[in-house]
Amino acid sequence: MPSILMIDDDADFSGLASAYFAGQGYTVALAQNGKDGLAKAAALKPDIIFLDIMMPDMNGIEVLRELHAGDETSEIPVIVMSGKFFDQGMIDIFTQERNFREFINKPVTLSKLQMKVEVILKK
Repeated sequence: MPSILMIDDDADFSGLASAYFAGQGYTVALAQNGKDGLAKAAALKPDIIFLDIMMPDMNGIEVLRELHAGDETSEIPVIVMSGKFFDQGMIDIFTQERNFREFINKPVTLSKLQMKVEVILKK
């Protein structure tokens, strides 16, 4: 089954989503911050990454750009998520990165998130 790396400092959301996707047969790794997420992305080379925007050490845009620049991580598709409102101009910034696939507002139903993952991984 596919592997997911969740880079998110929200332990409640990460725990729920991790349990849900593991129950669906996915392998799930967690990272609580951007630096840890970048290291795990390079080491694990997951099939897809869930990336939170608002994190204490590095924001999601910085992480997305580092993933894009990395030889081992530039092709990993990334779903960017946030509980904060972002206007279209901000979303347009994400679309400039080759590995960006989708922006999803939290809260999100996990079944909807799974459908997005399945569509992205089929491409």
